[in-house]
Amino acid sequence: MTILVALSKSERRTRVMDFAVEEAKLRGKKLVIVHSLYGGDKTSKEEIEEGENLLKWAEEKALSEGIEVETRLLIRGKDPGEDILDFMREVKPDLIVVGVKRRSPVGKLIFGSIPQKIILNSDVPVVAVK
Repeated sequence: MTILVALSKSERRTRVMDFAVEEAKLRGKKLVIVHSLYGGDKTSKEEIEEGENLLKWAEEKALSEGIEVETRLLIRGKDPGEDILDFMREVKPDLIVVGVKRRSPVGKLIFGSIPQKIILNSDVPVVAVK
């Protein structure tokens, strides 16, 4: 079975990966690390390169700790929150790990939140890492 890690390029990425690696060690699980982009005219070549580099960094971190790992850059023309939820339904992980930042209730309402969408709509337990 697997632990799905929804990774962003935020400053929390190191804490998210540290937690995910420790959890994978504890449970003897594989990590599946994803980064989602809209695609099309909403995503630049630079954003795709940044996503690839982020996933390469995460993969190297997991491998250096002896964790089995798979990475996926999702560019499927969907809202990243919905894309990650759809991917979750495909891979059926035991757990999802996401990074969250503190936002005001109004900020969440106006701008939405990918982690919030995942937490509220996931079929499996979600760990939110600050």
